[in-house]
Amino acid sequence: MIFYITFIIVLCHGKKTALIIESGGQRGVFSFGITDTFINRNYDPFDIYIGVSNGVAVLYWYQIGETDNNLDKMLYAAEGDYLSYKNIFTGKDILKFHQMYEDGEKMFRPSTEKIKNNLEGKDYIAVVTDAIEANAEYYSFRDDEWMPKMIASATLPILVRTPSLINGRRKFDGGIADPLPVEKAYEMGAKKIIVIRTYEKKFRRKLKLENYIGALLSREYPKLRKALLEHDKTYNRALDFIHNPPHDCEIVQLCPPEKLRSKRDSKNIEILKLDYKLGKIVAEEFLNGLYK
Repeated sequence: MIFYITFIIVLCHGKKTALIIESGGQRGVFSFGITDTFINRNYDPFDIYIGVSNGVAVLYWYQIGETDNNLDKMLYAAEGDYLSYKNIFTGKDILKFHQMYEDGEKMFRPSTEKIKNNLEGKDYIAVVTDAIEANAEYYSFRDDEWMPKMIASATLPILVRTPSLINGRRKFDGGIADPLPVEKAYEMGAKKIIVIRTYEKKFRRKLKLENYIGALLSREYPKLRKALLEHDKTYNRALDFIHNPPHDCEIVQLCPPEKLRSKRDSKNIEILKLDYKLGKIVAEEFLNGLYK
């Protein structure tokens, strides 16, 4: 069945196939459930991989091709002492994001050589938002110093006051400027695009309190502030592209059937495990031709 799916993708389209994974914080445990199943079923017909925020890290481990402790990678963040909302009153980071990534790298020791081997002839992209211009930037794994780019892609202004720097410029979460980079994948030549989402299919973005707080904390960056206050429009425009793609492009969404139990900052281990299992169920249905 997997060979058949891969063969049909190549035969019918003859073009590139892309995998996109959106952000979600701890909701990314659902995405891990899908990619772990892909690994276990040897499913990887993709030429382009684009991650946003947490989605960059999920793709990182998908490229390494190991599933032994991928759930643990999400659980260690929940169990660790990295999050404190009390810091909103002190000016410190609410989420000790840089430390969390550094600790994770030491604990799980990723093999970048495996990624390089698996990516031969392919593209692996991290989406980042420039703080000053508020435009999306797309960094390739082939660029030097990949880890800072992966960290920058998930640096939310509301949670992380300490900026990520790339070439001396401040960068923030890629989901601000391009939360669902389907148009970018299409521009890169993808005619078949699979999008792993952390929201149900019927979801449409509305501005939330965190957008207003993030804008308040970003007063020194007027364009970034504007982007945060227009994030609903940016997100929903991408959804419109997904639902009405160009005639030569097919887009498949892999979404939870209903709202995930976990949230961006979930620390409940049992809930995270349930959403991970849900991701595995969705992936199995997709690979077996049963997903709708």
